[in-house]
Amino acid sequence: MSQVDSSRRGDPKRSGYSQFGEDRAALRMLGESSGICVEVGGHNGISGSTSYLFELLGRRCIVVEPVPYLAAQIRAVRSCSVVEAAADSSDGSAEFLIATGGDTLSTLNNHNRVRSRIDEHRGSIESITVATRTLDSILQQHAADAVDVITIDVEGNELAVLQGLTLERWQPRVLIIEDNSLCRDPSVRDYLAQHGYTRFWITVVNHWYCRSDDLTLNRTWRRAVSAVYCTLCRVFSRLFRSGQPE
Repeated sequence: MSQVDSSRRGDPKRSGYSQFGEDRAALRMLGESSGICVEVGGHNGISGSTSYLFELLGRRCIVVEPVPYLAAQIRAVRSCSVVEAAADSSDGSAEFLIATGGDTLSTLNNHNRVRSRIDEHRGSIESITVATRTLDSILQQHAADAVDVITIDVEGNELAVLQGLTLERWQPRVLIIEDNSLCRDPSVRDYLAQHGYTRFWITVVNHWYCRSDDLTLNRTWRRAVSAVYCTLCRVFSRLFRSGQPE
């Protein structure tokens, strides 16, 4: 463990690791549970991790990370199950683009590349071939039962990841999905609505979904706050674009 990490292990409930406090918020919302936590796009397993706090509290975690050196880093510091593959809509293999010096921008080179930010990267981009796995096959391999949280941060390929997950079978309690479109791309929200999930909360760029009939999480005030936030994001986006030179 790193020196910084060791200092934080004393009281993990007070020290979150995720990007915008998602791990602590999820713990507050879900309470005690035996369900597993799945993190798709694990980076180094610590920085920005939503699952690490769950692991420190004794929860079972699965982390999916396709970049070989990042997967090795996770194995070195975590006790979770590590799946070295890119989550996608089907099992197989695919070209993966690594943004050198900007790991968090790395993504599969497929039709969803236009939704990513990798072409904004000013450094070099390395192309490798990685295995692709559906969340269905990953959860089945690990004999998953109850699933508490699935977080998905895959730089534009989020919809394809969801298409590889049979929501009616696994029924995750919470889905936390990155949306860098400033609420302009409704594809993930529309897809999840077709499968009985509704957006009930937003933490900056991370959108939270639960089953529509989960009245503990699906509160009117949370949906209202999220709707106002998205409206402001879209207004900001239009103003920003109108101020850009032709």
